[in-house]
Amino acid sequence: MSATRRHSVFLPANQVWLHAAVWRGPGQELPPLLVLHGIWESWRTFAPLAGALAGHRAVYCLDLRGHGLSDRPDRGYRFTDYAADVLALVDGLSSRFGETDLLGHSLGANVALYAAAEGHPALGRVVVVDPPILLDDDWAAVRADMRRSWELARAPLADIVADLGRGSRRDPTWLRMIAAALSDTADGVFAAMVEGEQGAVDWPSLLAPVTAPVLAVAPDPTVPGGLLVGDRLAVFHRSLPHAEITRITGAGHHVEVDRPDELRCAVDRFLSADRPGRLSGAA
Repeated sequence: MSATRRHSVFLPANQVWLHAAVWRGPGQELPPLLVLHGIWESWRTFAPLAGALAGHRAVYCLDLRGHGLSDRPDRGYRFTDYAADVLALVDGLSSRFGETDLLGHSLGANVALYAAAEGHPALGRVVVVDPPILLDDDWAAVRADMRRSWELARAPLADIVADLGRGSRRDPTWLRMIAAALSDTADGVFAAMVEGEQGAVDWPSLLAPVTAPVLAVAPDPTVPGGLLVGDRLAVFHRSLPHAEITRITGAGHHVEVDRPDELRCAVDRFLSADRPGRLSGAA
């Protein structure tokens, strides 16, 4: 198989321009895939997976608004705002490709679920990797963690690397990449979480309209840091019973780092399977 080729584009979204790194392999038999990273990260997080998946599809790794090279408005960092951007891209791509698939991790996973709830006719399959199905009791800790991350983001880069690396076994190159992305994240991203612009979510009501096929990739509950576990996993399953859920042994929150081959196989299988369409009879 020929090597995939990567280039960068800027795409018009919901009154902003979003940067995307794009991989195009030798074949384009399958719908393109939009990849959405987690909070204070960038397109680089999923670059290895994008290259691995691009043999039969185009893969667009986005910088969400306020991240990386994308526009950074002062406000507008709720899940609904990110989702509106993504749906604008799906709308634009539909004229060229017909259907577009989504893959989101962490924040990007929640954005993908919000987008799926809108029922865009050109949205195909949706993969959510360890989505933070935050419950009411989770929000105080999340806001405190986001405040600390916001403060850390304004520190010198060397200090960010040292802080993120404390007690971590992650590869130093990966830590530097994540630290640089944190340093480059817009204040509004953090403010929306810390100051309560993004409020708690009624997951059953949000997910009830979703008819697109969904694969949820859950972490190993014995690995610290995973989010789609325990009560959060139970709420997700009750709220979206038609979703396929696969748990990857040995993976924490960053499944793409802990078990990249297993994640690639799960995603490729789900996206490459026959496409019978949406749930019959769904609203």
